[in-house]
Amino acid sequence: MHLTVKGIRTNYVDINRKGSKTIVILHGWASSLSFWLPVAQLLSPHWRIVLLDLPGFGLTPPIDDTPDIPEYTQFVRSFTQKLKLKKFILVGHSFGGQIALDYALKFPTDLLTLILVAPAAIKERSQILKLKLRLTNALKPFLSKSSYNYLEQYLGWYTPTDYAHANEYQKKVLQKIVKYNLKPLLKKLSVFTDIIWGSNDFIIPNAGNYLTKNISQSRLHIIPGANHLLNLTHPQELAKVIGGILNS
Repeated sequence: MHLTVKGIRTNYVDINRKGSKTIVILHGWASSLSFWLPVAQLLSPHWRIVLLDLPGFGLTPPIDDTPDIPEYTQFVRSFTQKLKLKKFILVGHSFGGQIALDYALKFPTDLLTLILVAPAAIKERSQILKLKLRLTNALKPFLSKSSYNYLEQYLGWYTPTDYAHANEYQKKVLQKIVKYNLKPLLKKLSVFTDIIWGSNDFIIPNAGNYLTKNISQSRLHIIPGANHLLNLTHPQELAKVIGGILNS
C-alpha cells in the first residue's frame, strides 16, 4: 500500500484493519518493514498491525534534506494522523526505537503504550563493546572477508547483507542520529513502556536496567540467545513477548 505523507509516497502494510488494538511498528536503521513481517504474521489476528518504510528505507523515497530524529518523528506523526489512528501501541526497534521514544515524549496522548526493542536511546558504549570493537579493528587487516564475517557472527553483531551495506543517504542519516541522545529526557516520559532486548546484542548492548530505572512506568523483558536483529533470528520468541504485553 502507499500513502502520500509530506509529499512522499510512503510504502506501508496494514494487516487486520478491523483489529481491536492498533500496533504501529517502526523498523531499524538500514532495514525496512519487511524485517518485521515475520513477527507481524505471528501476532494475533485480532490486532491491527501497521508497518511502514521510513523515508530513505525500503520502498519509501528519501526526504530531500538529510533528516534527524525530530524530522522522522514528525513524519511518523503525520503518517498516523493520515490514517486517523488514535490511542495506538507504538513499537520501535533500534533506530525505530529512537523515533518511537521521541514520539512518546512529544505526543504522549496519541499512545496507548510504548514498546521499545533494543532502542538506540543511550549513546555510551560498554567497556565490553569497546574491547570487541578494538579487537575486530585490529584483526580485520589480517583476515579474509569470510573469516571476518565469521568473527562478526561469533562476537554477536553479524547482520544480513541488506542491513550491513547501507546506501549513502542512510549513512548520512546515521551520522546525525548517533548524536541524538534521549537520555536526559527519560524521566519525563509519561507513557507506560515495555523494553525488550536480546541477551547477545552487541550492536546496542542491553541498557534495559538503566531505562527501567529512569522511566517511571516500565518493564524489561530479555530474550535469551537473541542478538540485535531478534525480529529475524527469534521471531517466535519476540512475538510471544509482544503478545504477552498486549494481553496483560
